[in-house]
Amino acid sequence: MMRTHQRWWTIGGGLLGVTLLSVAAFNYCRCYCGAPVRLTLSGGNVCPLRTEMAQRIAAGISGHVEVNVCSGTNSEQICHAVDAGELDLGLILGGLPTAQYRNVRQVATLGVEPLHLLVRRELLEKDPTPSLEILRGRRVSIGEPGANGTRLAEDLLQLAGLMEDSADESPEFVAERHAASTLLNQVLAWRAAAGAEQIALRERLPDAAFVVDSMPSELVDQLVRDGEYGLVPLPFATALHLDSRRNHSGERVHLRNDRVEAVSIPAFAYGIQPATPSQDCETIGLRLMLVANKDVSTSALFDALRSMTDAVAAHTRVNLDVTNANPEFPVHPGSDAFLRARRPLNLDEILGPTTDALSVAGATIAGCLALWSFIRGLRAVQPDVHLRQIDRIERLLQGHELDESAPTLPGEFLEYLESRLSQVKQKVIEDYANGRLDGDDALIGILTLVADTRHLLTERRKLLADPELGSGRLQPRNLAAA
Repeated sequence: MMRTHQRWWTIGGGLLGVTLLSVAAFNYCRCYCGAPVRLTLSGGNVCPLRTEMAQRIAAGISGHVEVNVCSGTNSEQICHAVDAGELDLGLILGGLPTAQYRNVRQVATLGVEPLHLLVRRELLEKDPTPSLEILRGRRVSIGEPGANGTRLAEDLLQLAGLMEDSADESPEFVAERHAASTLLNQVLAWRAAAGAEQIALRERLPDAAFVVDSMPSELVDQLVRDGEYGLVPLPFATALHLDSRRNHSGERVHLRNDRVEAVSIPAFAYGIQPATPSQDCETIGLRLMLVANKDVSTSALFDALRSMTDAVAAHTRVNLDVTNANPEFPVHPGSDAFLRARRPLNLDEILGPTTDALSVAGATIAGCLALWSFIRGLRAVQPDVHLRQIDRIERLLQGHELDESAPTLPGEFLEYLESRLSQVKQKVIEDYANGRLDGDDALIGILTLVADTRHLLTERRKLLADPELGSGRLQPRNLAAA
């Protein structure tokens, strides 16, 4: 019995060792021998800082994930590319109609990009408390066509009554639609020119400009420092939220204005002399989001987020937020996994399931033991079963009891009793070996009685062999008296 148990323990240990080695080999190959996962990322070309941010994110990702930065245009085109699987990752501004992009998943937010309204200082000096009415009849740069920042400016101008809900140009002002880089080049060219050329280039600059960009924006810096522009507050976030309830059924494409965020441009963010702004400037903005195709590997995205260190976020002046509160798109499982891994350890969360599992395991083990004890009790053989059989053999030997099936001749009768005693002994040993007879003391006691009974049978056989008793047909009572 012990050797059988030892053999099974040896086999089990060997199987466990092989299993652990197989798991170790699989994890080694998965972590160190697999080909790197290659992902594509685009930040578009509308905002230079956003493009730089995409490059910094790609450079900060290490391990078995490689990110290649691809060219792109605006947020809408990038979102289309991610939805179609042409891009794996993209940096986009919020406010898009998410129902049109069923394959896009939100990964993280990188702050809010504010809408800057910059107006020439000579116009601001004429109106100490400027409003959007200052734009009426002026040349206004509202951004690149189709960009989310441009649509945000258009929605704001429509709310102010300066634009109609149509694709036609507004009669209230002259809209100039070009990329932020074009406006930046105009400012730089104006500052580099001299004389009459500088005056001519100065006249080409717009009277006002809407710019959606992360702070501090290079374009806003140039317009404030070299172009002599100032900032105008835009505290219209709540108004735009309410405006989203209106039915705008015109030709122009609208943003989801319920996704507009209230944000402040800190005082002196773009200069101290003159102070720009002189105090915190309330405005509106859109969230900058990192999105991914739904089929991007969860483990690859988890590793990519883990590699985006605080140094990268600090360099790009944004905070990587994977909590995704009030997400605009469904959240990618890789972002959820990364968030769970970053949460502080909670003893209640750890010990709670462990305690529950232990209680279930304890109850299960106790129930199994009770059931096993019950079944074992049903199969158990009490020592008195064998003792009664031995007692009956002795009573037959002594003539105190008769057995009609027993032979009548003394010699045959003794062989019959010895055979029954051997059967009792064999049954006792089988019951003990199979666990049906408990206790070594019971076994020793029964075998001792078997030996004593066998001794009595031997003594009786010696008496039969004595010539003085003779031979003949004797009854069990005469045998007992012999």
